[in-house]
Amino acid sequence: MRKKFSLHIKKLFLKKYFLLFLIFISHTSFSQTEIHGTKIEILGADEYEYTDLGAQKLKTLTGNVRLQQEDVFLFCDKAVLDDEANSLNADGHVKIEQDTVTIHSDHLFYDGDKRKALLTGNVVMSDSKMVLKTSSLDYDLKTKIGSYKTGGVLTSDSTTLTSQIGYYYAETNDVYFKKEVEVTSPNYHLSADTLRFNTDSRTAFFLGPTNIQTDSADVFCEGGFYDTKNDIAQFTTKAIMINYPNVLSGDSIWFDNKSGKGRAAGSIVWKDTAQHICILAGNAQYEKSAQEIFATNHPLFISEADDDSLFLAADVLHSTEDSVSHKRSFSAYHHVKIYKSDMQGVCDSLFYSEKDSMFRLYQHPVLWLDENQLKADTVRIQMSNREVKNFYLIKSSFMASEADENLFNQAKGKNITGFFSDGKLSHMLIEGNGESIYYAADDSGAFIGVNKIACTNMIIYVDSNRVRKIKFISKPDGNMYPINQAPQDELRLKDFQWLDAERPKSQWELRK
Repeated sequence: MRKKFSLHIKKLFLKKYFLLFLIFISHTSFSQTEIHGTKIEILGADEYEYTDLGAQKLKTLTGNVRLQQEDVFLFCDKAVLDDEANSLNADGHVKIEQDTVTIHSDHLFYDGDKRKALLTGNVVMSDSKMVLKTSSLDYDLKTKIGSYKTGGVLTSDSTTLTSQIGYYYAETNDVYFKKEVEVTSPNYHLSADTLRFNTDSRTAFFLGPTNIQTDSADVFCEGGFYDTKNDIAQFTTKAIMINYPNVLSGDSIWFDNKSGKGRAAGSIVWKDTAQHICILAGNAQYEKSAQEIFATNHPLFISEADDDSLFLAADVLHSTEDSVSHKRSFSAYHHVKIYKSDMQGVCDSLFYSEKDSMFRLYQHPVLWLDENQLKADTVRIQMSNREVKNFYLIKSSFMASEADENLFNQAKGKNITGFFSDGKLSHMLIEGNGESIYYAADDSGAFIGVNKIACTNMIIYVDSNRVRKIKFISKPDGNMYPINQAPQDELRLKDFQWLDAERPKSQWELRK
């Protein structure tokens, strides 16, 4: 048997009696069937209609509908409440309030036993820190977890996040975005496959391949975070930061966008792609997207060439870019080692500038050019097209080469300048207090004598990287001894040292 009871409330005449009726209903039939969960309570409406369908008892509320279940308040234009199922359908200006969370939509289905809501049509979810807009939202009011799978847009201050799929956790203020994630703010644009964003701290956490574009650099990574409130970021897992021509990669890259300062750690590779130079290191600090870099933990500088790159290692490498000329300079400190196939060197500090293409070696520098060992208080190496053009030994200069086992050609003076032709050392000019020991050989290469001569200035000629002759420019004074009669105590000039054990033998040993 089907029964139907209808009551229409007139606002001007029956409103008082309707409210008394709602109170009576809520304390009788509505509160007597709390089988699976807390019953949905009716707080008020303009109109009420009750339909008894036997197994299904429907209450249709229209106009200024107000409902409550525990800490959840629901408002709408119209609601159909199924008392037995403890569920409802709502339409028109739907609003849910729970703690600090408010959700608006056009339509709602709510399961009161499971405390789960499905909101559709112009859904807007908000709290004090964010606004989320989507076309369809599933929200669990018990766990306070919401999700959408039809695309959504979240706004937090000046940051906007969009994705096809999203999960919102009200308890922790976390939102997980998946599939076609885009983040925009005044300082950057981000695209990713998966991202977590905390609306309280306004921090984005990268959970997969991520691309970030800023005014100063582009970043690729697969992990890390970006604190949008403080403009601080850390990029991990295949992290690469690009500010052409500079490219920086590492296991971890940290960056403060406000100060322009950052640091990197683990398998660092920095490149200047325009100059074909790079630095490898274990740790680094940098400024302005690696326009200045300070590398430590076994740093290695490489000047790249197709056939013969130059390698330089030290305890510390420091590089800066001139803001006007955009030319770079490099400083190296402590245990400096240089390796190139035709040139090696060691010293305790070094400076190189792209402005003049000059290496400057300080504090006990030693330079090896093929078979020639050169040392002085200061050594300068003039480069041109990545080849040595000249070298300058300044103060207490000394040149030595091995003529034969335990036999050394030697020359010393105040300053020595070396000149190159077609990439090979051709001759050396010795100026001031010149002295030399030179082993003379016949046409077959057999040694016939040794010359020991002092001369203020002299020129040493080199052929195939071996001393072939010496030209004495002004009043030489010395002796030539037959090879078997040369006094052993006179075959070494003062301050002679043979330092071949310190000579780098390959680029592979530089970072040991």
